[in-house]
Amino acid sequence: MVRTSLEGVMTELSQDNDQYRQLFIEEAKEHIESLTKSLLMLEKEPQNKDVLNMLFRSAHTLKGSSGMMGFKDFEELTHKMEDIFDSMRKGSVPNSELISVLLECVDALSSRLENIQNNAQGEIEVEPLTQRLHTAIQSLPQDITKKASIQKATHPENRSIEFGEKEKAAMRKAESDGEHCYFVHVTFSNDCAYKGIRANMLLSRIAELGEVVKTIPDQKELDEEKLDSGFQIALTSRDDVKVLETTARQVCEIENVDITLFDCSLLQGGEFKPPIQSTEETKIVTDVRSTQTIRVRFDQLDKLMNWVGELVINKIALLQVTADSRNEGLKRITENIDRLTADLQDLVMQVRMVPVSQIFDRFPRLVRDLSLKKGKKIELIMEGRDIEVDRTMLDEIGEPLIHLLRNSIDHGIETPEERKAVQKDPEGKIRLSAQRNGDRVIIEVEDDGAGIDPEKIKKAAVHKGFATGAEVEKMSSDQLINMIFMPGFSTAKEVTETSGRGVGMDVVKTKISALGGTVRLETHVGHGTKTSIKLPLTLAIIQAILVKDSKQTFAIPTSQVSEIVQAKKSDLKSLGKTNALTVRNRVVPVVHLHKLLNIPGQDEEELELLITYFGDENIKLGLVVDSVLRQQDILVKSLGEVLTGIKGISGATILGDGQVVLVLDMRQFVGKEARLRTVNAD
Repeated sequence: MVRTSLEGVMTELSQDNDQYRQLFIEEAKEHIESLTKSLLMLEKEPQNKDVLNMLFRSAHTLKGSSGMMGFKDFEELTHKMEDIFDSMRKGSVPNSELISVLLECVDALSSRLENIQNNAQGEIEVEPLTQRLHTAIQSLPQDITKKASIQKATHPENRSIEFGEKEKAAMRKAESDGEHCYFVHVTFSNDCAYKGIRANMLLSRIAELGEVVKTIPDQKELDEEKLDSGFQIALTSRDDVKVLETTARQVCEIENVDITLFDCSLLQGGEFKPPIQSTEETKIVTDVRSTQTIRVRFDQLDKLMNWVGELVINKIALLQVTADSRNEGLKRITENIDRLTADLQDLVMQVRMVPVSQIFDRFPRLVRDLSLKKGKKIELIMEGRDIEVDRTMLDEIGEPLIHLLRNSIDHGIETPEERKAVQKDPEGKIRLSAQRNGDRVIIEVEDDGAGIDPEKIKKAAVHKGFATGAEVEKMSSDQLINMIFMPGFSTAKEVTETSGRGVGMDVVKTKISALGGTVRLETHVGHGTKTSIKLPLTLAIIQAILVKDSKQTFAIPTSQVSEIVQAKKSDLKSLGKTNALTVRNRVVPVVHLHKLLNIPGQDEEELELLITYFGDENIKLGLVVDSVLRQQDILVKSLGEVLTGIKGISGATILGDGQVVLVLDMRQFVGKEARLRTVNAD
């Protein structure tokens, strides 16, 4: 019995340890991302005190949490980094060399954290990194004089309080009403991470006991954390010093609280410089926090999304059943369920949405490192970081964006010397932006580099056997440019570690197409290139067109359909081995759906065609179906590992009547030859 109890206790301890371990991993990831982002900012703004404080806080927090978990190497390295940041606070001015070493330290922390997460071996070799940090910090210029002058100007002990006429009148009135006038000098502990938050917490508590007349620094500076070791408060209250002191000491990370009682006769010329009194040190006893957010596992959100999808399906079935009912009470309940289900669906979709900044913020480091390696000066400009997309979508677009940025750095932006020769700014610019457009998001990567020369594409296409000389001469500029999306195609003269293998743009096209999106490329020789990616906001619930062919129902995403037209069989013309139809002065190849799916079916005299497009509006296919039923929102479900990979089938959905319907992906039916065969009617 004792053994069983002991085993139970050990199991609980193990579970607690796993819980704390996971919490450490999640918080450490956030702090490591913050370190990377802040270091890049500090490289551009070496005197930015707010960024430096943010770095110090992140390193200090990582040091404490890793030490508590027993990861000594993690703790030792973050302690060394904390010392470096403290040296900067005392006057050391960082340069690019030191920032590079610090970023390597961050990489080491990230790698170690990944090992911790995967229960893998491999600790950080702290000593080599420590030596490099020491060497880099020793060579830095010092700015001690400026630092000292800033401290002298901002430290509370070197500032007196000047009161305006209204403030003096308020204190005199309070004094005449029997209240006391107090001056409070608050000092934070040395390791206080969030001084602005602590100051506002203290003010909120003090305000419950009286009226705050003035603070030094003022409220705006407190909010912006423009304060050093402490701050001052002038207030009026009926309570005595002991009550005020006890209340103030309840706030975490407050080291000293000095309270002075004074009367208005001490105000000479509106200025009061209080004496500083020493009090005993206080211990941290409580931590009051207002929790605004909680962490939720993404797989739990997936389950919730699936359950909401099932609810939507059954709601549609209920609406169909009660449509002809004469029971008004039943109809009213059904309408309420319809409304509540729609609201729940919208809410779950919003919960799954995350800002694109979670992906964008990874790229400044990439651009910095690659530009230094290539000997180029490049500024990355990011816009629309707060635009939100579905988390599933966000996880998938990282790789395509990396390929586009690498191409811009490697092939697009010229060297400073080359840019000067053509009267350009030696520093190139890459703009990464996101914007909403209805139910879709548009992400653009634009550079002001050399652009893509169609003549170079012609030579590369013929040289590598992608097309003949006669074929490339007939192609338009857009058709030539779009050849870079073909597998294996590249205009690079040599293969580098970043590009030149002909797989980058193919990956971009394939990945974005699989997400139901499109890619469009615009380029101007000598002026730059812009790649526009258009994506749906979510992959979970999409709009689709339901069609019937060969007595079966199928769903086709509306994102793949540009229009629906009607025609007669006699309108079709022969185009080699394929029939075609002229739609809006464009010759569009036509194929019957049952032939694509290789199922029995008949060709009707009256045709209904969905004009589907792939990647951009220049590549189209006319899909003939027996009938178009309707357009509606559907929840796309995976087919599972056994059925995954079936050509042309991206998933399945369930209609309100319980019918299982396959969701088609028309892009998979169109091969490379069909894409190149698309022609314009003159």
